[in-house]
Amino acid sequence: MISTWKYVLWPLALLNRFKLGLRARLFDLGIWKSVEFEMPVVFVGSLTRTHTLGISLYIQNLLKAALHIKRDIITSHALTPETKEPYLYLHAYAPLVFSTSHKVLGLSEWLQHHTDSSAIVMNNEFVQNEIRPQLKILVSDFEFPFYHDALWPVGNLQGTKTDIRTSDLILICATPENADLNKIKDNLQSYSGIVTPVYFIKNSVASLNTFNSSDKIEFIQDRDNFERLILNVLQNANPDSE
Repeated sequence: MISTWKYVLWPLALLNRFKLGLRARLFDLGIWKSVEFEMPVVFVGSLTRTHTLGISLYIQNLLKAALHIKRDIITSHALTPETKEPYLYLHAYAPLVFSTSHKVLGLSEWLQHHTDSSAIVMNNEFVQNEIRPQLKILVSDFEFPFYHDALWPVGNLQGTKTDIRTSDLILICATPENADLNKIKDNLQSYSGIVTPVYFIKNSVASLNTFNSSDKIEFIQDRDNFERLILNVLQNANPDSE
């Protein structure tokens, strides 16, 4: 029955692919404008429905940055009783802010009142949009990698598999100790067409959902190199530009 429904939904998936391709092309041609902030912006996201908040908190902690997340996540938390403002603090350093319908205006307004931040980490963002980041991190799952999935509504992909080409780093969750890491890298490179740094962590997506300390993220290898690449973003900030 499931396979039958997939055949029925394939035309909608193809329409979705056309829409995503047209959207990316409009941004590439400059018909739809995107901006780059003077303060470094890091995207942490996935092509599927993989939750990335734990990774975003980890990156935020490395950069001593502010965390900007989507409205549907923040509404599950209570507002701060002292101010009734639409943000709260996690672990005394993590301001979670509302996203607006216009990301550029919302982020610009927020930065005017939080000039002490060294960078902005935008959670659950990966597909090209109105903001151009200095760094894009793609999060995937070892057991259910995005390249085994299909476009919505047939599968869970929110972007095309070739969107991997825009990533600067790839992070694979829930990697077993005995995994063939080179095979995974080869699979990823077949879609990216380029050599993109790939890092593997032992933590599952479920465990990262309750993340509260950087010590909880366990790398298979190259943790220091991963963190060095993240920290380099602080030296590569560009002035505001269209």
